[in-house]
Amino acid sequence: MNDHDANNSPQPAGKGKLIAALLVVIALAVVVIWYLATDQQSSSSTPPAPKVVEAPVAAPEAEEPQQELVADPADTVELGEQTPTETEPQPPEPVEPEPELPSLSNSTAAVVADLAAAEQPVEPLQSEQLIRDAVVFLDNIRNGVVVRDAAPVSGPKGRFRVLEQDDKIYIDPRSYDRYNTVVDWFVSLDVDTMTTLLDRYQPLVNEALAEIGYPDAQADRVVLDAIEVLMATPSVGTVIELNDDSVMYRYADPALEALSDAQKQMLRLGPDNMRRVKLKLEALQAALQDE
Repeated sequence: MNDHDANNSPQPAGKGKLIAALLVVIALAVVVIWYLATDQQSSSSTPPAPKVVEAPVAAPEAEEPQQELVADPADTVELGEQTPTETEPQPPEPVEPEPELPSLSNSTAAVVADLAAAEQPVEPLQSEQLIRDAVVFLDNIRNGVVVRDAAPVSGPKGRFRVLEQDDKIYIDPRSYDRYNTVVDWFVSLDVDTMTTLLDRYQPLVNEALAEIGYPDAQADRVVLDAIEVLMATPSVGTVIELNDDSVMYRYADPALEALSDAQKQMLRLGPDNMRRVKLKLEALQAALQDE
């Protein structure tokens, strides 16, 4: 058994951070962009004021003068309940305006504060431009690419390990444990709470999409495309053979080596973590497609 530094793992240096970034993007971008895109109409419209229905006024019998009816105390009460003054529609209660959104460049602190107030764990987050980074990562994931520059969360701890046996190299299953913490965090996120809190940020999400060349993009379609790429990652066993080309490890199975970078990142989670992530993605995908 040999221990190898992450620089010798089957990913270039720095990709350890990228798989963590991949997870937070799916967690945040799906729930943020999905809800923000699909709930725009309901969240931006003011509920109509309740319609006031006036009680019908009984016709006077034999066209008797009104004053004769008022003379009876019982009739006075009945007519008093039907006076126009008391049956006129009341103005609706004033609606408190939504707080003004920060600028896109200054939005991260507000998003993180809202998440923390909703008792969502924010410790892994380290991005200074959370919405921008999430949108960029999401767009690249749907194209099978992983961007190396921005990492919204801290990377896994520990070193990548391999096993050597009978002149062959395999991923050491202990390497998968490096991702347990970030996967635990990802699957613990409460979608309902996050969507309720983050619906107000849709204008900033649209702005971020426009910045990368998608002014008319349908955010929910972008999310679904990214989820479909990750869900298409094949499930494999615990032991995966590698080839060592002196620069980096590569998958010995040509079918695995031919996967996109985003799907290779999913493989490096290990079979158990990947199963848990797929279950979460599947639930998010189903919710999105029901909208």
